[in-house]
Amino acid sequence: MTFRTPMTAVAVVALLASQAHAEGMHAQGGTLTVPIITTTFVEDFNPFSGAQIELIRGTMFEPLFVHNVLRGEINWRLAESFEYSADFMSFTIHLKDGLTWSDGEALDADDVAFSLGVGGENVALDKSGKWADGLIKSVTATDSRTVVVEFNRADATFDWYLEDAYIVPEHIWAGVEDKLTFKNANPVGSGPITEVTAVRDNQVEICRNPNYYKADEGLPYLDCIKYRQYSDNSQIQPALMADEIDWGSNFIADIDKTYVAGNPETHGYWYPANDLINIYLNTRQAPFSDIAFRQAFSMALDRDTIVDLAAYGYPTPERHVTGIGEFFKASFNDEVNAKYDYLAEYNTDAANKLLDDAGYADVDGDGFRENPDGSAIDFGIHVVNGWTDWVQTVQMTTEYLAEIGIKARTEAVDWAVYDGALKEGTYEASINWSVTGSDPIAAYRDYFHPAREGQSWHTNHGKASAEMGALIDEYGQTDNAERRQEILATLMEYTAEELPFVPVFSNPTWYQYNSTRVEGWPTAENPTVQPVFYATGRKLLVFEGLYAK
Repeated sequence: MTFRTPMTAVAVVALLASQAHAEGMHAQGGTLTVPIITTTFVEDFNPFSGAQIELIRGTMFEPLFVHNVLRGEINWRLAESFEYSADFMSFTIHLKDGLTWSDGEALDADDVAFSLGVGGENVALDKSGKWADGLIKSVTATDSRTVVVEFNRADATFDWYLEDAYIVPEHIWAGVEDKLTFKNANPVGSGPITEVTAVRDNQVEICRNPNYYKADEGLPYLDCIKYRQYSDNSQIQPALMADEIDWGSNFIADIDKTYVAGNPETHGYWYPANDLINIYLNTRQAPFSDIAFRQAFSMALDRDTIVDLAAYGYPTPERHVTGIGEFFKASFNDEVNAKYDYLAEYNTDAANKLLDDAGYADVDGDGFRENPDGSAIDFGIHVVNGWTDWVQTVQMTTEYLAEIGIKARTEAVDWAVYDGALKEGTYEASINWSVTGSDPIAAYRDYFHPAREGQSWHTNHGKASAEMGALIDEYGQTDNAERRQEILATLMEYTAEELPFVPVFSNPTWYQYNSTRVEGWPTAENPTVQPVFYATGRKLLVFEGLYAK
């Protein structure tokens, strides 16, 4: 491949640096170093294949816009606005003026229409997923800055799925016969970091876009991103501690002692809530078919202790049973939560009373209860073998259940067994995550929409409902905020009333930072964005705020 000099147009850069200083912006310069777990790097920068997606996600191919869920706002990128038609049968995108590709060619509506349209030729190229589910009818550029997407059915959620839709230059990709296998070794992109300056087995460096549309704002502040290859997580922790990495997104055991304590001035972390972790219960079979049993199960768990002992205190203990965790805190219904919060409290007395009143008794005197019909209770909770924090979580769960006379086992299984049982609904109980996304309705769709049965891990508990599915569909066909809140409240109440899964904690967002060389990091005190490296838009927003020390 032909490598490009990272700092072209030196005079322009110098002028921008002078302007930045005068206007109080940060000076340009410096390199961000991040770890990637892979066997080796190759010259492949194809966003459709996903071969090395973390090297190009967001920073090489910029999205149209970013849903910053943490702040409840849209950050406009290539697009300056969008709107749905009154009947929600179409979606119009308005692009910013003066956009260019890194090779200097104009970036216009034809590029966007081409990029969104390739999914209609091959759904494997459709990163929005909306060709595959039959929503998109057509994509048309109506002028140089306007793209209209026509739908086959009314929909008011299309924008949630566009963040991961890659916008690529038509003048490059239109002539590519096989877009999935094309290596794109000399990429042309739209983001702040596009110029590949080095590719080695263990390191790739990509530097600033010489024609970035935000250059007049002094952006990006950093010159380059250096990606380093690591075989597994165990290699990353010492690299972080040795100041070889600026941004980590990995599990670090006892992080306050192993990472922060040595250099508290420059080593930090922030673990805001991410996806909700639930123990899914198969309500099609006893004893999970009994709501009293499910409620007792929930109240038997000391979530604070589980978090502290099984997961180093990193997750956020769940205080509600209404289906969404702290990631969607802005969408909580306090009234509904308060009505059912007692079910998330550690209360063995209440749990025992529920079981006693429902007829679960220790008939044979072995210390464990039997079902009301006298049959034994002895079930397994699936967890993937090797997921140590979750294995410990399940082990502690079985111990808490034993305190109320319930016999349960930790079943650490291979991924294939775990995956298949969740998808087919053949598990007894299984610990798994939930969907996050741009709106909480995505989680409820996966929990309760009948169309998701047999497809999603999270729907096969036996409480998917045609009535709830209709509400979920209605939510996606209106932008009336009040009606959407009403629907969410109904779904929250249904979740708590039926309790087909027991929320335990919200996963942490794994995020460590090193300010030895680079500053501007999001923190708990400066919560500008949820700092997820493995997410197109949020990664971009973090990177845009970083600057050399």
